[in-house]
Amino acid sequence: MMRAATTVLGWGFLSTLVLAGPAQATQSISCLDMKSDSSVDILLGAGPVSKVLRVLIGVGERLLTTEPSLPGDRVVIAQAFDDGEVFRIDLVDEQATELVATIRLIYADHDSLPLRIGFVRIGDDPAVGISCEGP
Repeated sequence: MMRAATTVLGWGFLSTLVLAGPAQATQSISCLDMKSDSSVDILLGAGPVSKVLRVLIGVGERLLTTEPSLPGDRVVIAQAFDDGEVFRIDLVDEQATELVATIRLIYADHDSLPLRIGFVRIGDDPAVGISCEGP
């Protein structure tokens, strides 16, 4: 199970290098559950409003990605909204007929690093609690 989380984090790093060329400023939010067998990596475009560029999710053996060049089940961002307190991301199938995954993160300011806590849920499976680092 830890393999999916490690793989997603590796993809996140690799695809950040590929996507983040000199003309594209980005930031990322990286999340893990307490057992480190589930992870979420969110790549954001830098600017006054957060724009989600890519989402990678690994829960157990299941992998979801918005990036077509990466392995895993392909999903599309249906909603990505950050009001400064709660970051909401909903991912749907490619035909936009089914909600595939839900991410909710609550923002907590910390002296050295912004933190977020929340959950990721795939389909009707139970939500997995995650803690995150990043803006």
